[in-house]
Amino acid sequence: MTDSQPLPPDKKRSAGRPKDMAKHNAMLDAAACLFFRFGLEGVTMEAVAREAGVSKVTVYGHFATKEALFGNVIQRETALIRHGLEQLPDTHEAVRQSLIEVGTSLVRFLLEPHVLAVERVMSTQGSQYPELLLAFFESGPWATKKWLQEKLEGLARAGHLTLNAPTPAADQLCSMWQGMLVMEVRMGVRQLPSDEEIHRQVSSAVDVFLAAYGKQAW
Repeated sequence: MTDSQPLPPDKKRSAGRPKDMAKHNAMLDAAACLFFRFGLEGVTMEAVAREAGVSKVTVYGHFATKEALFGNVIQRETALIRHGLEQLPDTHEAVRQSLIEVGTSLVRFLLEPHVLAVERVMSTQGSQYPELLLAFFESGPWATKKWLQEKLEGLARAGHLTLNAPTPAADQLCSMWQGMLVMEVRMGVRQLPSDEEIHRQVSSAVDVFLAAYGKQAW
């Protein structure tokens, strides 16, 4: 589906008049809902206007093109992803339990609807918008790996782990935490797992990781 040429700015809006942020956010909410459901090509500016309860002129007054609107949606969602990472629990003295808590929180976070939705739309539209794909990776997967690597390096400095190569170790632990579980949910071939299933997946991964990198029995 395609849109016609952008409409001229609303002539009723005086120069320099601030945009209505309530409407701005409503349009982003509507666009996110539609983009994540139908993809970029399946959404028009008219549809966003209807969903947000505003006019098409208002949408174009805030976002010059559909691509600009899409970019704003992805930027907002990746900011939420970064904020979510900052809320993950820090490590503490009980290394095994700490890694289980962190892994459980991370897997639950990756299974949140808005995170799954962003990943799905980026997997289909990312090649068309490489700058948005890069922003997504910087705020999402790469930020996750960096955050986890720093936590593991802290445990190594404290003498709890032996890490000759922290980056591969972080990759391995993050991959084991997720296993096939996250991919299967992301691709829609299984339902959201129970807390018990997540705990079993994560604790098993931590035990394997500590068998390879731990300095003592936990």
